[in-house]
Amino acid sequence: MVPSAVLPVAIHEPLERYLTEHLELPILPEAAIQIIALCQDPDADAQDIHAALERDPSLSSHVLRIANSAMFAPVEPIASLKQAVNRLGMTTIRNLALAVSLQGRVFCSKQHEDLTRRMWAHSALAAVFARELARRLRRNSEMAFLWGLMHDVGRPLVLQAAIERPELLSVDGEGGQLLEAAMDTFHARVGARLVQAWGLPYPIAAVIAAHHEPESAGEHARDARITRLADVLAHWALEEDLEAEDFPLDDLVIAELGLSKTEMGLVLALRQQALSCALALG
Repeated sequence: MVPSAVLPVAIHEPLERYLTEHLELPILPEAAIQIIALCQDPDADAQDIHAALERDPSLSSHVLRIANSAMFAPVEPIASLKQAVNRLGMTTIRNLALAVSLQGRVFCSKQHEDLTRRMWAHSALAAVFARELARRLRRNSEMAFLWGLMHDVGRPLVLQAAIERPELLSVDGEGGQLLEAAMDTFHARVGARLVQAWGLPYPIAAVIAAHHEPESAGEHARDARITRLADVLAHWALEEDLEAEDFPLDDLVIAELGLSKTEMGLVLALRQQALSCALALG
C-alpha cells in the first residue's frame, strides 16, 4: 500500500524507535492466554478449553453470544459454554476469545472511538472474507480467520503511540494525514510483534508482516495473498455506494491465487452475509 503521505525523516526515525523500543503492547486476559496455549498442546481437549473459559465470566458471555449469532446460525440455540466448545471446536473458540480480547484491549481508544470502531469493523469483515476465501482455496479457514482479524492490529497501536507521545506525531488537525501515513508505514511490523508477544503460531505473524507485499512472505506467500484480498474485499464491502461491478477484479492477487471471475462473483455475492457475520463479532 502506498502511504497517504510520506513521513518526514524527523518524524519517521523517532517514531520507529519509539514503536520498536518503548511501545507497551496490550496484555491478553489470562483466560485467552490459556486458551491459546491449550490449542497448541496436543494433549489438551475441549474440557480444558471449557475450564479456562469458565474462569472469565465476561469473556465467556461474549463468546456464547457470538456462538449464537448470525455468524454461526445454530439450528438450535447454544445454551452453555460446554455446548459451544463441543459444537464449534477448540480453534474456533480460540478465535472468538481473541476477537473479544482484541476489541476490548486494542481497538478501544476512548479519545478516538469513531476511528477505532471503523478499524475494528474493517478487521472483523476481513476475518470473515479471509475464512471464506480459504475455504474456497482449500486452506486452513480457522487460521485464515485470524490472518484477517489481526492483519491491521498494528494500526490502533500506532495510534496509541501518537496519543502517548504527541511530540512525535500529532493526531489532530493537519497531523491527521501524517498519522494515516504512519499507520500505513508501521502497522504490519507492529502487528506482527503483537502476534508473537501473544504466543500465536509464527505463520500468523509472517502473514501479517507481509500482507501488503505477499511475495516477501516466502513459504507463506499464498496465505498473505488471501489476507491481502480479504483486506481489499473488506474495504469494498464497507463502502455503501460501491457495487459488485466496482470491485477491482483485475487485481493481480486474484490471478495469483487462481480465482476466476465467476468464483470472485460468488464471493462478492456474500457481501450482506459477511457484513452480518462481522457485526456479530461486535
